[in-house]
Amino acid sequence: MTTQGASDSSSHLWSWIAEWWMAKSRQRQAVSEIDQLDPGTASDMSRDLGASVGELRALAGKWPDASPELLTRRLQALDLDPAEVARKEPAVARDLAVHCSLCTGKTRCRHDLDRKPDDPAWRKYCANTVTLDALKAERPTNGKP
Repeated sequence: MTTQGASDSSSHLWSWIAEWWMAKSRQRQAVSEIDQLDPGTASDMSRDLGASVGELRALAGKWPDASPELLTRRLQALDLDPAEVARKEPAVARDLAVHCSLCTGKTRCRHDLDRKPDDPAWRKYCANTVTLDALKAERPTNGKP
């Protein structure tokens, strides 16, 4: 005899597995679409993104999980406006997004941002450190610290 709680738990597990499988299928399909591109088209797309074809393929495999949430939070922690960076420096914004999307340290980054966003520990592992420092240095302070 199955209790209602066990049945709900089992149903939740199967639902989670189905969602996970569908997400993985979408990711495999996105990578397959990149693989089927004409090499010239793939090269043009990757150049537009400021990435290699291999990185383009990796980005497709991470979609839709390549969320800009952590980059947005890091920019805000540095008192940089993500919308302003994207407007004034679109190529830089794309480069930041590509490196952030390909990063393998998302869990650590999220933890650092949740715990203490102004702690400089992120500088040791973030591929965007130099670019973020440059953006911060370029920003007019208008008398602000």
